[in-house]
Amino acid sequence: MRLKNSITYMLGISALCTTVLAHTAKPLKNTLSTKTSLSSVPFAKQDNRISQSTTGKPLAFSKCYVEDKALGLAPKKDISKSPFSKVQDTPPGVMIGNTFYDLQSNGSMPHRISVFEDGSDKSAQVVWMAATDEDGFGNPPHPTRGSYYAILDIKDPISPKKYTDVPWERMESVRSGFPSIVQFKDGSVGSIAHVISSGSSASALRLTKNTSFGDTKFTTKQIPGSDSSLWAHSTVDGADVIHVAFTSDTSSKNFSEQVIYMRSTDKGTTWSEPKYMTGPNSDPKLPTGRGANSYQFAVRGNTVALGYQDTNFNLIIVKSSDNGATWNQAKLIFGGAAHKNAYMVEDFGDGTFSAVTDTVPICGPAFDLILDADDNVHAVAATSPSWKSGIAKMNDAGQIEFLADTVYSNLYTRVTGIYYSEAANQTSFLTSEETWDGQGRVVTRSFGNGNHRYHKLAYDEAENALYVAWTGIKNGDYAETIFADNTSNFGLFGHIFLSKKLASSERWEPEINLTPDANDCQFSSVYKDAKDGIVMLAYQSDLTPGIRVQNTNQSVEDNQIYFYGFKPTFVGIHDTELQVADFSMSPNPATDQVVLNFGQNIDKVSVQITNALGVKVAELPQELAQSGSVVLSTVSFPSGTYFCTLISGNASITKMLSIVR
Repeated sequence: MRLKNSITYMLGISALCTTVLAHTAKPLKNTLSTKTSLSSVPFAKQDNRISQSTTGKPLAFSKCYVEDKALGLAPKKDISKSPFSKVQDTPPGVMIGNTFYDLQSNGSMPHRISVFEDGSDKSAQVVWMAATDEDGFGNPPHPTRGSYYAILDIKDPISPKKYTDVPWERMESVRSGFPSIVQFKDGSVGSIAHVISSGSSASALRLTKNTSFGDTKFTTKQIPGSDSSLWAHSTVDGADVIHVAFTSDTSSKNFSEQVIYMRSTDKGTTWSEPKYMTGPNSDPKLPTGRGANSYQFAVRGNTVALGYQDTNFNLIIVKSSDNGATWNQAKLIFGGAAHKNAYMVEDFGDGTFSAVTDTVPICGPAFDLILDADDNVHAVAATSPSWKSGIAKMNDAGQIEFLADTVYSNLYTRVTGIYYSEAANQTSFLTSEETWDGQGRVVTRSFGNGNHRYHKLAYDEAENALYVAWTGIKNGDYAETIFADNTSNFGLFGHIFLSKKLASSERWEPEINLTPDANDCQFSSVYKDAKDGIVMLAYQSDLTPGIRVQNTNQSVEDNQIYFYGFKPTFVGIHDTELQVADFSMSPNPATDQVVLNFGQNIDKVSVQITNALGVKVAELPQELAQSGSVVLSTVSFPSGTYFCTLISGNASITKMLSIVR
């Protein structure tokens, strides 16, 4: 096992509430009523009430909101709506367009870059959601919003050039949203996006395409069977079969949001019947999907993989080896918020009480999939802790039943993501080298995402290596701004980061920060193949932290779209890796004790146990760890998810530990 020369996965939590109730938290029965199912909770609502446990003793916080003081933020000031004074450097790459509509995604980004090679010519084709008008308050806002198309000469991908005779061009003549690219083997290209009729909420998916490479004359056609649908993710495989997944609109279908799949084997002329991948109409029956673009494709040759989330925040993949004609059994790759324990905070004396559950990590909607040369799935996803709090009672079955004010919560103190390897059938972590210092507020972050969000993957087949790009923050890089709640504070600028992992290595390289200070860079879309170690991505940049579409207190601002091709150089740490025996824990899940095994060929080793909030609950001294095996009592630990970190010098490795009773 190789130890990772980086920070420990679970960071010390810096966002603690300032007021603790005097009431002692009392553990209740370790079974939640079915009425507390995750599907009943509106995931879009965000609330920062937290609970934590320290050395096995549960504490609880009720109506205790994370405030600026608790987060260690700079003091609030009266400021203007254009509140930055830093000097901006130009972001890397070539600018291919601009937009006044600055929300590219609610969570994950569909692939929006394709590559076409014709002899010695090589070109990248890009689609992006944009609007060339500044009317952010119209009905609908930004009437020119739609799919915009650009093409670049990438014979030298590190120095891409725009074709002067192909302008940054709008593809549809009607307002549309959330495009993703489909490119056929002859170089012709299309985009699938949703169109909402003016004056109503009716929506449908449309395929807009040209007939030959570089043609800017696009025709558009509604996809039959996709009425009342939104947020399409689409791709095309090696046989020119189009695959599309989308959200079914609840208002017309009379059931919860579903992930629907369709395909076309003739470039969009005809389409298959809709296939329900989630919910009561799926076969076999699967939990309801979250919708809202919480799904993602990966294709290679005739193999198609589709990842999606259900309402329990489980991340699930299904695969097809025949271009989507048939699918294998759905496979859970990351478990969701299984809140099993609850604690009484305050007894109201009338049979009801306020309660809070244990804290477990959940997977946010910002994830991506890719297939390697052996058709194995690799996935990365954002993660953050979650818990449940509200008014509760004990039902006749002795189960906890939340009655009101039940919400999911999350913090953005996590600077990490989750990585899954199908070949190894295991989950590990992506961590950032720099720990967030607690200064400034993260402005653009959807539910379930930490500071490590909006991941996109690329694969280098020759090197058998993965690249992952994501949006994160840099300590100290913030500017005064006004937030959606009409308060002023310091918003953190977004940065695009990149890391790399060889198939032969168990850890990711220390990340590279691709974008300069004082530029809010978000929403990277990465071309899936990194040939010769060259990564190509497109991203959005402006000069104010945050997304104006989500915060109308900000002024409408011109945002630039950049295309960037480069060959990254990482500060390798292979020579300084430590060789140790396999670090294992058994049993896992544990009940009352767990045995930690890590070999005896390291001079000094310590072990730390942290809970899902990043709070250290146990630490084994170095002298106890010299035997190579330690028995850890977990009797005092509440049931839940923990992280066990083995540390030697400045190297560490972290594994997940579950405690169930």
